Amino acid sequence: MYTILGKFGLTDISSVTELSCGHINKTFLCNCNKKKYILQSLNCNIFQNPEIVAENISVIGNAFEKFGDNSLFVPRYLQCNGMGYIEQNGEIWRIYDYTESDGQYSPYYHGYAVGRFLKVVNSCGIQLKTPLELHNFGDLKLPLRNIHGDTKADNIIFGERLTVIDLDTAMSGYICADFGDMIRSVTAEKFSIADIRDAINGFAQGIDGLLTCEEIDSLYNGIVLIISELASRYRGGTRNFPKKTAEQCRSRELELTAQLERIKGCEREIRQAVNDGFKGF
Repeated sequence: MYTILGKFGLTDISSVTELSCGHINKTFLCNCNKKKYILQSLNCNIFQNPEIVAENISVIGNAFEKFGDNSLFVPRYLQCNGMGYIEQNGEIWRIYDYTESDGQYSPYYHGYAVGRFLKVVNSCGIQLKTPLELHNFGDLKLPLRNIHGDTKADNIIFGERLTVIDLDTAMSGYICADFGDMIRSVTAEKFSIADIRDAINGFAQGIDGLLTCEEIDSLYNGIVLIISELASRYRGGTRNFPKKTAEQCRSRELELTAQLERIKGCEREIRQAVNDGFKGF
């Protein structure tokens, strides 16, 4: 670890602590030079083209600099010999500045962060490459856009600097996928139409007129597609989630199935909330 940190120019290392969050990458919190950093090992069994991941992250960072909006941030990755990652003992490592969370979750700002991210990465003339096959929705007859690919609450830092993290899954896809995963996350612990409305309102403010009428109409369907897809993945058991037991996978599948039924039971209210949120955009 210390050798890796040194290659990125970090010295005076006081602590390195592994974090348990996340299903895919190994993640560490490092205290170096009286600052905090996140050190990650990219799972190359999942991301078999790390150069694509690094390139996407670089162009996303450039897009945020070009857009010049201080309402949302993405991590700043440290460079080593002009690259955003290094290879060490067969593993790909990268480091970015740590962003402090205030622990105050907000459905509105969750929605705003996702919407604003999509606004920025689709407004600066960039085209993200696809690092892995993530969603299989077929041809929805909708525009392909740059998306984040994993818009759960864990990938938003709520604090003084509202920040979107974990950009590894950023790629070309459908906006309704990011919207759907965001609503899935908003309703995962507590199902609340009020929270859904807040998230939709934040999303509409953040994305600020980017979407076509057809894309707005597709947003509800995105929720159904994402939850159905994730439930199907858990149905595949430990093959898809090797860190979980078969019982844990089955339990998660049942949770998602129940969540999907609640979403379907509130289709009219959710579609109305989308229409209300996007009035004027």
